Order: sequence, then structure tokens, then C-alpha cells
Amino acid sequence: MSNSSDQLEEIKTLISSGSKCLAYSTLLHFQEQSSGDPTSIQALAEISQILLSLIVADISDDDEEIAALALKCLGFMIYHPSLVAVIAVDDANLVIESLVRLITTTKMKAVVHALDNPIGSLSTTFEAIQALIKLASNLSERMRDSSHLWAPPIYRRLLSFDKKERDMSERCLSKIKPIILPPPLVLSKVLVKDMKQILLTKMKELLNQGMKVQAIHAWGWFIRLLGSYAMKNRQLTNEMLKIPENTFSDLNPQVQIASQFAWEGLIDALIHPPIVACETNASKEEKGVQHLQKSRETSDKIQANGFLKSIRLVMTPLTGIISSKCDISVHSSCLNTWCYLLHKLDTSINDPSVIKLVLEPICEAIFRIGPESKSVSSWNLCLDLLDDFILAKCKEVEYVTSNSASHHLSATKFLWKQYSVKWLPWDICQLDFHLNIIFILIRQASIATVNIEYKSFACDAALRLFLSVLKGVRLELEKPSTNYNDIMLCLGTVLRFIKKICEDVSSEGSDSSDLHHTCLRFIDTVTKELQPATLESPLYKVSLDLKYIDKLQSVNNIRHAKFMDICSIVHMNMVSPVVYLLVAYLCVVFQSTMKTSKTELILQGIHKYFKFLFSSYDPLETLLAMISLLYNYVGPHCLNIWIAIAKGLTDCIDDVKELSLLRMESNSTGFLAICSLLLYPFSVCSCPQKNSASLVSGFSQQPHVSPQRKLDFEHVFEVWKTLYSSLKTSQNVYCSATNSFLEDLYSMLNGCLDEHARMLDGANDLDLSYKDLDLDLLSLYGNVIICFLEENCTSEVGSDKSRHKHIGDCKISSNMNVSLRFASRYLKVLCTKLATEPPTGLLVTSR
Repeated sequence: MSNSSDQLEEIKTLISSGSKCLAYSTLLHFQEQSSGDPTSIQALAEISQILLSLIVADISDDDEEIAALALKCLGFMIYHPSLVAVIAVDDANLVIESLVRLITTTKMKAVVHALDNPIGSLSTTFEAIQALIKLASNLSERMRDSSHLWAPPIYRRLLSFDKKERDMSERCLSKIKPIILPPPLVLSKVLVKDMKQILLTKMKELLNQGMKVQAIHAWGWFIRLLGSYAMKNRQLTNEMLKIPENTFSDLNPQVQIASQFAWEGLIDALIHPPIVACETNASKEEKGVQHLQKSRETSDKIQANGFLKSIRLVMTPLTGIISSKCDISVHSSCLNTWCYLLHKLDTSINDPSVIKLVLEPICEAIFRIGPESKSVSSWNLCLDLLDDFILAKCKEVEYVTSNSASHHLSATKFLWKQYSVKWLPWDICQLDFHLNIIFILIRQASIATVNIEYKSFACDAALRLFLSVLKGVRLELEKPSTNYNDIMLCLGTVLRFIKKICEDVSSEGSDSSDLHHTCLRFIDTVTKELQPATLESPLYKVSLDLKYIDKLQSVNNIRHAKFMDICSIVHMNMVSPVVYLLVAYLCVVFQSTMKTSKTELILQGIHKYFKFLFSSYDPLETLLAMISLLYNYVGPHCLNIWIAIAKGLTDCIDDVKELSLLRMESNSTGFLAICSLLLYPFSVCSCPQKNSASLVSGFSQQPHVSPQRKLDFEHVFEVWKTLYSSLKTSQNVYCSATNSFLEDLYSMLNGCLDEHARMLDGANDLDLSYKDLDLDLLSLYGNVIICFLEENCTSEVGSDKSRHKHIGDCKISSNMNVSLRFASRYLKVLCTKLATEPPTGLLVTSR
């Protein structure tokens, strides 16, 4: 027993000292001699745990003789029942794992030998690749760990001049891609060595022989297999980048498309964005602070690790291709690569710095190309993508982990592949980005060479995105946590955008025939989408910085202006956001009714817009701002605008019946404002044409009025009468202030008639257009007087029948007297007109 133990101790010492061949030969001989000797078996059993650990380590030794002897010794240990009985469970597991690894490695050596294929047999290579794919599917983790052994023979064949070899290798890499990407560091190091020694030279040889597609395909795999290790070998990477630099500039679309696909390999290698941490279970107050801190930390990390530099490198050729006039298939391939980049960026796509590098240049380039037939699909792609991004603001924030999908991932189905983009709710600091993109769409529609269909498409697309943006802005404004400064930032940014598009409508070189209508739709959308509680609040006043207001001049020749006592619109005054929008709206309207062919459509919009304003906002504030602007812009064409506004107010009065501006007393601001609105048509007609044209510098003198839209003063009167009747029959006006309202209205009309009489004294100095307007004015006065007299006669008859029920007979008589005096004054002016003009030229009131 002691002799056997001594022999085994000597064998253990030999193994530990490195004399493994002698040691295992001796141990094998000892095992063969002890098979029938219980004493020797007992000695083996006592030292088996130590020996097993040594043997198991050596069965995979690189020296095949040592490995073979160790394996034979292990075989005896696990075969003999007396020895097996004393093997611990952990030792048994170690033995099994070692044997599996040995078998795999043995097979792998055989596969690698077959892949090396020194005799050049394609069938041998094919069988070896099939065996490799099967091993990879069954033993993925072990295969990944040993990829530095079996991958080189495959990727080297990518540069073979034999197409079948290249195809087999590429198919194999495609199937085992999940196992080797991202690549293990040991594999990347082997590839770097191969690249420096032979692969880079062979790629250049392929390029020189015109095999650019094959070369760039191989390059794509090589850059993927280098992975992040490429950034630690910058000199080699720079040399490798000369390959796609050559192929991107090739005129052959196939080469360019292959370059795009290979460029995705660079994306795989370089784009490994930081993961946004999951939201903690902190209180709501802490969440905002923590989220802000995480965002800043993430942004700092991105800057520190060169992430933005990698993105800039990836984006350089993509931006160039999209901006160029290349084949549509190349554009499509480029967009596909770009979408892949968006997907790979994960939640880092939401970082403002990344957006500026990745999203902004491509969207700008595509939208500047224009929605031509060959680029409509690109437009739709970017529009859907941006709309998803913008609408993410309106969806519940739900950060994602690497094992779960975002609640609000983009649902956009791209035209080439289906990549999801992890949009998160955007911050108000990104509002400018969204609005700048929308402005590009609007500018595209202003280009004269763009056909009508695409102009309309661009305008509708811009409005669609703008509406989505406003939903996010409204959400921000309504959040209890939003402070005053952020509210003013949101409002200021939106109003600056409105100012920008309003002023761009009249800019030189733009085709504004349709843009006026679009601009009005934008203002209308802001007014309706954002809440009155914000837009009319005195807390959020803004400077009225519209340049049109700076150029407005007072209409000094209308002497009723001071009497009306209405605050005028002054440039740079502080006004509520809704007044800012109203003024911008009317400034565009004044231009549009003179320039655009969509006059009818715009006038319908004015009607609806002002009905909404009067119904949803402070009607007095609306009325004052509107009248102030109207009286600074006087001309016959403005009567169309007045008609639309008057209809809006009439509809509102008829629907609501309780307008606050109608709860007025004599000489109140609301009272004077109503009278001024009714007086406007007379003021227009009393103003000489040479003075009543546009008072805003740079506006056209000639209105664009279609033959079907000539001014119809009968229609003006009908609208006037309808508004007047609605005001008269309104419960509030009809009460205490009715009679005073009528007397003051008569007084204003008399003043306007006196102004007209003075004009007649200098009739020879007036131009012919004013003389025509003079006839229309007299007809308008005549119809109004008939309306007053008929109304008073009806009131007198009603008073006679029920005199005992009324106490206001003296007032009714007073109103009749005022009406008669007004009629008398009108007849005197009419007689003067008859004395200076032939009777055939006079337009006589029909009644």
C-alpha cells in the first residue's frame, strides 16, 4: 500500500514539474498493473481527486502525445467501478464538461482544417461550412469563444476571385451573424493582424481590377468584425475607409448601393449608444430633476466617448448622397441605411446633439429637393418619421430596458425595411428644430417652379406637422409643473414662427398665390389648438413686433377716428398672444385679398375665424384690435373683409345671445366699438380712392377681384342690416342702451355724411374711381335711411296699439326725429349731387 502511494506521489510530482509524458506513461502502466490489485486500486482512489484535476486539464493540451496519454488515464479512472464510486459530484461535472469541450475542439480542428482546404476542393469547403453552421446553432456560446479559430478561414474567402467561394462565405457569415456580432475582442485582434498582412492589399487589388462591388461587400464584413476595436486602430481604420471613399464616388448605381449596404457595417462597428436608465420610483417632484440630471449625464458621456464623432463620420456620405442628383435607387438605398442608423441609435436618437447630426440634415435635404414624382416616397418617409417623433410628446413616458419594447415606439413602416425608432417625449428646447423643418416645407411651396399639386402637398404636410407640434406645446402649457419662463418660451417660439411665415409670404422671389391661405390656416390652427386661458391671459403679454404694424399710418382724413376713442394698434406694444395672432391674421388678409386667386376661400376662412374668436375669446378685445387695424387699412376691396367679419359677429350673436361686449352702457368702449364696426363701410366710401389704397408700404395698389366678385353694395347693405338687426334684437342692447346706441350711431353717420359733402365741394379734383364710389355711397346711405324709417314706423305703430304698456314713447319719437333729420341731411347731399352730375349717372335707390 505504502509502495503504491509512493509511486502515485512521484507521478503527481512529475506532472506538476512538467514531465507530463513520463508521468502519464508511468500512471497508465500503474493503472494496467493494478486492475487486479485491490491495494493499488485503494491507493488510486485515495489520490483520485487530485489526479483528476490534473488529468482533466491536460486532455486538451496542445501537445497531442500528452493529451492522448492523459485521456487514456482518464478513461481508466472513469471506467473502474471502485474508482467511479469515490468521484465527487463536482469532479464528475468537471470531467463531463472537459470531455464535451474536447470533443467540440476536436471537431473544430477538423472543420478548420477542412475550411483551410489546402487541396482547394469546393465540396470540402461546402461540407465544412455546413458543419460549422450546425455547430454554431447547437453550441453558440462555445463557438463564439473559439471564433478566432474558425472565422478567419471564412472571412478570408470573401476576397477570393472565385464567386462560389465568396458566396459560400457570405452566406455562412450571414447565418452565424448573431453569434459573432458584436465581435469578441480576440477575433477582432486576429482580424487586425490579417488586415495588415494581406486583406487590405487584396481589397485594393480587387478595386484595381474593377471588382468594386465584391471589394466593398468584403469591406462591410471586415469593419463589422473589427467592431469597436476599430477605434483603437485608427491608422488601420483610416486606411480601410479609403475603400468606401473610392466606391461612394463611383458613377455606377450598383457600386453605390453596395457601398450603402457595406456602410451599415460601419454603423454596427461604431454605434453603441449609452442606454437611458429606467425611471426610478421616486416622487413626482424628484422625477423631473432626476430625468434632467440623467439627460445631462448622458449628453456629457456622449461628448466624452467620441460618440458624436462616430456619428459625424457615418453621416458624411449619407448627407452627400441625399443632397446629390443621383439615381433614385441610390437615394432609396441611402435612406434605408439612414433608417438603420436611427434604429441602432436606440434612445440616443432623442439627444438634441444627435438630432442635429442625424435627423436634421437628411430631412432638410429631402424637403429642399421638393416633392417631385421620384421623391414623394422620400417625403412621405420623413413626414411619417417626424410626425411619430413629434407625437411622442403626447404619449405617456415609458422608458425601456434592453429586454422590453417601448410603449411609444414609432409605428412607421418604412419603405425598404421595418426598423423601429425609440422616440421619447421631446423637450421644449427642441421646439425650434420642429418649427425650422416645417418652415422648410413652407418655403418649398413658395418656389414658383413647383407645380400646384406639389405646392398643395407641401403646405398640407407642413400643417400636419405643425398641428402635431401644437399638441405637444399645449400639453407643456397645461402641465402644472411648467413655470412662467417655459410658458413664455413656448409662446414666444410659436409666435416668432408665425411672424416668420407671415413676413415670408410677401418676400421677394416667392410665389405667394397659395401661401396666403396656408399662412392663415397656420394662425387659425394656433388660435384653436391652444387654450384661451393662455392666449388671452394678461400674464403672458408679448411685444407686437410685426413689421407691417410699424409701417401702418393713421388715417388722419377720417375725422371720426378721435371720436371713436378706440386704442390703436401700435408697433411693439405689449399685447396678449391672441391679439398678436389676430393682427398677424389681418395683415396677411390685407395682402391676400389683393394678390391671391383664392379670395373666396380666404373670405370664408375669415368668416369662420372671427366667429370662433368672438365665441371663444374676449369679444371686446377681439373687436377693438380688429377695428383698429381695419381703420388703418381703408379701401373698397376691404369691404369684402368687413363683410366676412360682420357675418362672423352676426353668427356669434345669434348663437350665443350673451356676448359680454353687448352688456354695454352709452359711451362705453364696447358701445363705441360696435358703432365703429357699423360705420366702417361708410368711412371706406367717404375716403378718396387716391388716399384709401394700401397704407402699408410695399403693398400692391390693385386688388385681385375676380369678375364674379365685383363689389356689390346691395350685398354690403344686406350684411350691414343683418348685423344691425342682430344687435338691436339682442337682449342686452335692446334694454337700457338701445336708444342711446341709435342716437350715437346716427350722429356718427351724420358726421360721415358731412365728410362726404365736403368731398363733393372738390369733386373736380377727384378721380373717376372715386366718382363711381360716390354713387355707391349714396345708394348705401339711402338703403340705411329706408331701414331706419321703416323700423321707426313699425315701432310707432306698435306703440300706438299698446301705449299703456310702454313708457318709452318720447324716446321712440326722439329716434324718429333723429331718423328724419338724417334723411333730410341725405336729401341735401343728394340734391347737391344732382346739381353737379347728369341724372343718368346717378344710381337711384330702388325703394
